[in-house]
Amino acid sequence: MTQEELAERAGISARTVSDLERGLRTVVHPDTARRLASALELGDQERSQFEALARGRVATSRPPERSSALPVPPTRLLGRARELADIKARLKDPEVRLLTLTGPGGIGKTRLALEAAAQVPALFADGVFFASLGELSDASLVAPQLAKAIGVVETGPELVKLLTSRLSGRQALVVLDTFEHLTPAAPLVYSLLLNCPESTFLVTSRSALRLRGEHEFPVPPLELPSATALFWERAHAVRPDLELDAGSAAMVTEICRKLDGLPLALELAAARVKHLPLTAIREQLEDRLQLLVGGPRDLPLRQRAIRDTVGWSHDLLGPREQKLFRRLSVFAGGFSADAVAAVCGSLDEVGEALGGISTLVDQSLVVLEGKRSDARYDLLDVVREYGAAQLWAAGETEAIERAHALHYLALAEAAEPHLVRTGHADWFRRLDLERGNLRRGLAWTIEHGEAVLALRYIVALWRYWRQLGEFAEGRRWSDQALAVVGQSPPSLRAKALWAASALAYPQGDQASMAEMAAEAIELAGQSDDPMDRRNALTIKGMVAMLEARWADALESYGEGVAIASGLGTTWQLGTSHLNFGTALLHSGRIEEAVAAFESALDVYRGLGDDVFAARMLNHLAQAALAANQIDRAERLAREALTSVAALGERLGIVEGLLNLAAVAAARSEGERAAALAGAAAAIRETIAARAAEFEVAIARRLLDRAEASVGEMRWRQGWELGAALDPAAATALALGP
Repeated sequence: MTQEELAERAGISARTVSDLERGLRTVVHPDTARRLASALELGDQERSQFEALARGRVATSRPPERSSALPVPPTRLLGRARELADIKARLKDPEVRLLTLTGPGGIGKTRLALEAAAQVPALFADGVFFASLGELSDASLVAPQLAKAIGVVETGPELVKLLTSRLSGRQALVVLDTFEHLTPAAPLVYSLLLNCPESTFLVTSRSALRLRGEHEFPVPPLELPSATALFWERAHAVRPDLELDAGSAAMVTEICRKLDGLPLALELAAARVKHLPLTAIREQLEDRLQLLVGGPRDLPLRQRAIRDTVGWSHDLLGPREQKLFRRLSVFAGGFSADAVAAVCGSLDEVGEALGGISTLVDQSLVVLEGKRSDARYDLLDVVREYGAAQLWAAGETEAIERAHALHYLALAEAAEPHLVRTGHADWFRRLDLERGNLRRGLAWTIEHGEAVLALRYIVALWRYWRQLGEFAEGRRWSDQALAVVGQSPPSLRAKALWAASALAYPQGDQASMAEMAAEAIELAGQSDDPMDRRNALTIKGMVAMLEARWADALESYGEGVAIASGLGTTWQLGTSHLNFGTALLHSGRIEEAVAAFESALDVYRGLGDDVFAARMLNHLAQAALAANQIDRAERLAREALTSVAALGERLGIVEGLLNLAAVAAARSEGERAAALAGAAAAIRETIAARAAEFEVAIARRLLDRAEASVGEMRWRQGWELGAALDPAAATALALGP
């Protein structure tokens, strides 16, 4: 056969056949050898000899080389069964000949590689070799270090050929540990990969080698309870008398969560129990870089303190990547590439955002958040803390934190008008995703005395807090923002007072609201926006309602309706009708109240505000209960509860459950009424809300009669049953038969 005919029959290139016949190639891939043997129609014995020769093996047998001894870790591997099984499976795969374990410093790459290598010697007849590269400072030293590991004693310009000759045709596993700072030596690995097709390379590195044929295995942090098991084992090694009880177990769980399940950080923290109680360790984790020091002396220097572990990766970056890395520390709870571009500087300063982030992901300093359809990134807390220290040292903290606060204020203000319109659910989700950054930005404005910026945050975010039922958090922020000393436009402060009062109202804090009402009315007189007076009158009316002064409430709310009616179809118009209707209802004017509620419902539905449309259904259900229209009340309350449950609006869930409890009471279903009322009370407590007397008065009259009819014990049992339910289970009970 000609070379072309043999190549065609074997399904390989003619160039490969030519190179083999001319001696330019002495070995081929095992699959190529099998193809050639089949094309030549060799017998079994000839085929075995041919394949051995084609793979670089001599025809006569020779004893396998002795493995370079693997280091034996002094402690057992904990919590890595799944990762270990995956790595071993990949090492068994003939298509995987370069496997790189990647991850940040201290994640446990070396430990996993050693364990995997120790468990697969049967797969590699010619040995398992280990080369530690962590202490090398020059990529040119990789070849001599590898030569030492596999038993090649010669050095000099022919060393690469000697390495190839030693590994050629051998089924060997070569472990190259800590490669990230020696990437210029990656071509050496690739050369050996090409010329030693039966050898497999297992590499540990904070970044991938970026070679063709490389398979990357990102090592994840330890999950609970494996992280706590590791902490306890290491802690008992230095303090055997440490007792495990419910309190200490809870503290250790919190410590492990704060350390992101990073094994090195866990071990360093556990070692501190010899000097500090668990409570002190938990508290001092706010300064992880100072606490997590004093690692064992047998560890490399870079791993004896978490600061040095992160610093090792940081020092491998170029100047622009270092600048981007330290600026990323300003984010809290993840970030997008767009946010990075807006906050971290210009192209001239840090380069293109996605490209820079990709480099940091490659170095395991930034992680891509999994299970998301959009690209979102984050830093481990210990990495973020190191970056923040670098940001401070560079004198950039003030400027970058300001840019961050302004960026997320712009997001909050862009979201605010959409929170009461069609599509509001998407905006609520977006704000929820950025909750950590919004908190950090708002905190910065307060800490730096930026009164105007702080008040703008409150005005933009109060509906978000209300939707989540986070009244306590919203009030903390609004109280702090209003207390910031500094000048602000009267209209802005008036709107912030209205926002703060909307969060204080569900908690029944009429004293604070009365003060806010007085200030808001004064500020409204200095404002050119008529809506500020409407808002101030609304606060005044809410205080009157809390104090059961229905006539005063009707006066304030009535003027509010008149003002809002002249300003078009707005969310405030709907809410003015809602408030006015509530005052009418508790004044005994039920039909007028229903008309006002229906006007509000029309406004909310026109805007697309499903949350407050559901609230109106609950108010209409209350009016039906007051008019003894029990079937109508049930229909309205069920519709309302179905809607708010889908939206996750917990205050609306409370209102729906209470209305349906009253329906059950009206039908003499005492135990069901007790369970639904107990569930409503429990959820109200979880969101730190307190019902005003008038808000529960209509339902309470029915519930009190039901309690008296079933008896105290049965009522308490039903109440406790309902109080133990979560919102989803309580909703299911209420909407069931």
